[in-house]
Amino acid sequence: MKPNCNYSGCATEYRFATECTNRGYIVSMPLLDSSPYDAIVDTHDSIYKVQIKYTAKQPLKHRKTVQAPLEKNTQIYTMEMVDFFAVYSEYFGGFFIFPNTGSMKAIRLSMHGKNSIYFNNFAFK
Repeated sequence: MKPNCNYSGCATEYRFATECTNRGYIVSMPLLDSSPYDAIVDTHDSIYKVQIKYTAKQPLKHRKTVQAPLEKNTQIYTMEMVDFFAVYSEYFGGFFIFPNTGSMKAIRLSMHGKNSIYFNNFAFK
């Protein structure tokens, strides 16, 4: 049986929690799927609400970036709802972890460019 998007999303949430735990952070996950965030990360300095996303998208022809949506049913995550996004890219094989600006609909993921600094950056800064 081939996993569907829901399976990939759930696996990504646990992958993220495992990566954070391996770095010494405390991770809590809500019991309800109606929560605007997927995880709470306690870095021992601060506590952050994180929305975790998964994308299997590939770059368009002759491009090196992947466009990843950040909305849920056209709803934008406000800064009160979510502090950080953690987007796992199947193509790049890792997480892009970046702060929420409060108006983000999507982000370009790339290993070359301004968003490359967020690749596997679990510093939460």
